[in-house]
Amino acid sequence: MMDKNKNAETIEETAAAWVARQDAADWNGELERQRDAWLDADTRHRVAWLRLGAAWSAADALTEQDAGLPAARTALARFSPWRIAAGVLLALAFGAWLAPLGGNQVERYATRIGENRMVALEDGSRITLNTGTRLRASREHGRHVWLEGGEAYFDIAHDPAHPFVIEAGASRVTVLGTRFTVRREGGAVRVLVEQGRVRVSGSGAPVELGRNEEAVAQGGRIMRARHDAAATEKRMAWREGRIVFDQTSLADAAAEFNRYNERRIVVNGAAAQIAVGGSFSPSNVDGFVRLLEQGFGLKAQRRGDEIVLSR
Repeated sequence: MMDKNKNAETIEETAAAWVARQDAADWNGELERQRDAWLDADTRHRVAWLRLGAAWSAADALTEQDAGLPAARTALARFSPWRIAAGVLLALAFGAWLAPLGGNQVERYATRIGENRMVALEDGSRITLNTGTRLRASREHGRHVWLEGGEAYFDIAHDPAHPFVIEAGASRVTVLGTRFTVRREGGAVRVLVEQGRVRVSGSGAPVELGRNEEAVAQGGRIMRARHDAAATEKRMAWREGRIVFDQTSLADAAAEFNRYNERRIVVNGAAAQIAVGGSFSPSNVDGFVRLLEQGFGLKAQRRGDEIVLSR
């Protein structure tokens, strides 16, 4: 499926095929590497894939609404040819909203629980959205995006004449060219810099951050901290499909797992203060719970969509 024909029709067809294939039951790491290689080969590939992917989701939403059944998405997945056609038609119908076509159109990007995806912007910047994240951008405002919730990793193309601005609630992050994460959760905004410099501002005095520095903006205050490179790498491990704990309280570890899964871990009593460490797949809730049962002697009770841990 490595496309070498650069005409627009073939690009659209190949993008649609990838969107359909990645939703199939036999999707695996090798196919993902092939897809990513195709996406990286040409910016037009990624733009087509993002547009059709958003249209695909819209097709699912319309079908689920019409059917009124939770199983509508599963049933629809069996008819890949129909879904490809629906995705292409919806992409054309919603093109002014989904595609970077100029004017004051708004582009919206979102990930479901447990999902992450990359967004390629026209200026060469790339944004990787973590689980349950919502972000919007408008070409009318240039290099300017709004993080409405969740977490994103920003790899910003250097352009001194046009700073890149991220709005996250009452906080604003301004950069020239750098790599960093922004996490918006509740009333707090966390900014962690991997490389370069950023400025975080709010109602008070702005804070300049450098490599391995973090700012937490909440309630009109901005608190600053410095980490070593290893700690920064662990915090950004979600981009590689991992979450890493280092003497993390079980309460905080459970909260992190809960960001990625519909099943929730609930920690009762003194068990919340147990310190845990290690690298885990965010979706492997059962493996994490078994480790706690075997290694810490905790009891796990499964109640519907909850797993309750206690001593």
